[in-house]
Amino acid sequence: MIFNIQKCSIHDGEGIRTIVFLKGCPLRCKWCANPESQMGTPQVMELPSRCIGCGRCMDECPQKAIFPKGNTFGIDRKLCTQCFHCTDICCTGSKKLVGENRTPEEIFKEIYKDRFFYQQNNGGVTFSGGEPLLQPEIVLAIAKKCKACGINTAMESCGAADFEKFKIVLPYIDSMFMDIKHINPEIHRELTGQTNEVILENIRRIAETGMPITIRTPVIPGWNDSVENIQGISNFIAPIKTIHEYELLPYHDFGKSKYTSLGRVYEADEVETPSDNAMRQLVAAANEVLELSGKVCFYTKDNTKYIIPSTERVKKDTACSAESAH
Repeated sequence: MIFNIQKCSIHDGEGIRTIVFLKGCPLRCKWCANPESQMGTPQVMELPSRCIGCGRCMDECPQKAIFPKGNTFGIDRKLCTQCFHCTDICCTGSKKLVGENRTPEEIFKEIYKDRFFYQQNNGGVTFSGGEPLLQPEIVLAIAKKCKACGINTAMESCGAADFEKFKIVLPYIDSMFMDIKHINPEIHRELTGQTNEVILENIRRIAETGMPITIRTPVIPGWNDSVENIQGISNFIAPIKTIHEYELLPYHDFGKSKYTSLGRVYEADEVETPSDNAMRQLVAAANEVLELSGKVCFYTKDNTKYIIPSTERVKKDTACSAESAH
C-alpha cells in the first residue's frame, strides 16, 4: 500500500528521483512530517479549504460521524469506522482517501515513465515511507524490475525492521539512507516509541554487505540537538566503512497541518526550527569526530550542502541547543 508517488525530486538520492512512499511505520516520532505514513491502512484526511459546503458527506454518513464545523464539515473520529463513503462522494476532495493498493507492475509503470530523466543525471527511484520494509515483497518486486532496466534504486529506512526483510531486498538496492534519532536507547524510546538497539544492529549488518549508507538525524531543538547526542552518533558511525556521510536535517513543521487533517494532536507544536548557527555548530561538532576517519557531516539549506569543519566549532560547556531559538 502506498500513499504517494512523488516525481522530479532532487532529494533522497543522486539526480532526479521518483519517490515511492509506502504506508506503515513501526515508529511514532513526535515530529513526523508524514503522519499519514504511520498506519498501514487507508485513512481519511480532512481538507476544509476544498469544501464547498454542500453537506452531502454529513447527510450520507452511515455512522452520523460528520457534523457542521463553521463553513465546512468535520469528522468525529470516535464515531468514524473508516468506511470511506465520504471520500467516494466528495467531489472536491475535502474528504480525501490516503492510501491505496497498487500492484508492483502499476508502480513500476509510473517509475519507468521517467527513465529518460534518470539517464540524464544518474537519477532513479527511492523507496520511502513510512518504513518500506514493512512491505518487503512489494519493494523487492519493484526493485527487481528497476535493476533489470538499469534504474538506480535507493531506500530510506528507519531501520526498525527484521533484518531478514532487509536481506532479501538488499541485492537490488544501490544505496540507503538510515536514521538515528538519538544514540541513547531510552531517550530514543521516549521520542519514537521504540529503543534503538535493533536499528543500530541493522545498520552494522547492512554495512557488512558493502552497502553505501548515509546516516541522517533530524535535529529537533530541545529533544535531540545536544552536542553529546550528535557526537555519540558520530562515534557510532566513525568505524563503519561503508558510511561516508552523516546528514543533519533541521526540524521543520511542514507536516503540522496533516495532524489536524487526520484528527490528531501534533506533539511538536512548541518546537522551533534550529538556527543556522546551531546547525553549523552541530555539524562542526560531528566533524570533530568524523574527520579522523575520513567521513563528513553536513546539512543542506536551499539545496546547497554545507560541510562545516571542526575548526569552526565554538566549544561551550552547554549543549548546542542553547544556540537555537526556543
